[in-house]
Amino acid sequence: MAVERVPAGLGGAASHGSLLHLIRSTGGLSRQQLLAATGMSRATLYERLDALVRRGLVYEAEPLEATGGRRSRKIRFDDRGRVILAFALGQTHATVSVTDTDGRQLRTRTLAHRISEPANTVLGPLLAAGVELLEQDPSEVLTGVGVSLPSPVEAATGHVVHSTTIPGWPPDAVVAAVSGRWSVPLVIENDARTAALGERRTDAETLVYIKVATGIGCGIVVDGSILHGAHGAAGDIGHIRVTPNGPVCSCGRHGCLATFSSGRSLGLKLGPAGYATLPEISAAAQRGEPVVVDALTAAADVLGRALATTVTTINPDRLVLGGTIGVLPAFVDQVRERVLSDVVGRIAEGLTVEGGAAGDDAALEGLTTLVMRKVFAPEAVDGFLLQYALS
Repeated sequence: MAVERVPAGLGGAASHGSLLHLIRSTGGLSRQQLLAATGMSRATLYERLDALVRRGLVYEAEPLEATGGRRSRKIRFDDRGRVILAFALGQTHATVSVTDTDGRQLRTRTLAHRISEPANTVLGPLLAAGVELLEQDPSEVLTGVGVSLPSPVEAATGHVVHSTTIPGWPPDAVVAAVSGRWSVPLVIENDARTAALGERRTDAETLVYIKVATGIGCGIVVDGSILHGAHGAAGDIGHIRVTPNGPVCSCGRHGCLATFSSGRSLGLKLGPAGYATLPEISAAAQRGEPVVVDALTAAADVLGRALATTVTTINPDRLVLGGTIGVLPAFVDQVRERVLSDVVGRIAEGLTVEGGAAGDDAALEGLTTLVMRKVFAPEAVDGFLLQYALS
């Protein structure tokens, strides 16, 4: 079998955490393959594997094809029974899910709420739902918790910053609530960013993800990593000023992109026609109601013009549209037409513009990825094993 390229710096002095990273990233290797990939001595490799086995991090799995003599076994990451608890919060609903370590949903529940209500009012029922979902299988081991929010988030601390969506929430509201319930690693991130990570097909592609639901959010993924920017505000495209004389935005300025292309703005325009909510707009669009299709096309055209600059700057492999409004075919088609007509040929060439996963599936998968990266980062594993050795 082909061995994945060994990360830079992984050689004879490979730590326990780096060794586990190699095993995880390749899906498992034999001892001989690990010796060849790392350059470690047999004694060192076996000592480190033994430590990982004793702490339940790896195990000997299926035998490999015999090549003469005793059949060797593949050493795999031990994800058996490990689960992640993920909370994907939107402005009108939230999805709570127990997932496996690959992001597959094992048990899921969706709850309606208003994100503008106090933090405890919103978070209380969600945490209770999480407890109930976990209690359905006591044999599972909770590895970590992930939360995505429709708000700017300081990734290093999990604090909400400069939010116009939940301005009344204390910055550490989510950290305090979740940490008070579960003593496991916690990741908190912006909803569009987590969905962008969940939408990626490989860590080699460059992806721009746009969530169009009540508001507008953007996530950018390059080489498998979320682009945060110098102050954590990368992708906050909803407040790009389209015109200085446009409608008043929730941020207090006039003419922001969100006032033309968000679900909230569409609801205000289509309310008199009987389509004030996102589900009503979505259902009418799927029926082909002319007034709704026309409004979607106009909103998508404004978004597409704004995205042409982002696409030209980032030069992504794919532009993916998500959210209740973003996935609608009429919306996707107009964004695609506008973007491809506005960017130069060398940018448009090979660019795919498409609708993403329905619901919160991408965000839940992205949260799982972020939690797994945090818990099993080489330095985190090394620190965990050191604490165990000293205890």
